[in-house]
Amino acid sequence: MKIRSHALFALATLAAGCAALAIAAEPPLKTLPLQQDIWITGTMQPHAGQFLSGKQTTLRLDFPAISPCDNHVVTAVKLDKAGQAEPLLLLSRRGQRIALRGRVTCSSSGVRFSPMPEPDYVFPIY
Repeated sequence: MKIRSHALFALATLAAGCAALAIAAEPPLKTLPLQQDIWITGTMQPHAGQFLSGKQTTLRLDFPAISPCDNHVVTAVKLDKAGQAEPLLLLSRRGQRIALRGRVTCSSSGVRFSPMPEPDYVFPIY
């Protein structure tokens, strides 16, 4: 009986160790690069919930990332032009999964993404 309980304890210890390794092996979230031309993928949305007012276009990211502005996890970024914001930017692609080229910037309202001029740098993903 004692040998059996030792074997069961050893097996449980090995299983717990393997589970801890599996959790530790998950890669950390990437930080969005600031002021560099990048490609980003996600789904176009007319708004992203309670923190954005009005008709503002956002991109719900395919994968969460770390904001370079405040080091918080972001799942959506507000889209605007490099300068004056355009609320209905790319609204014709609403609900569509796209790849978009542009730059990440920081503003008082959080992280923003300024895409390159359409249609040269917008591609649908199916």
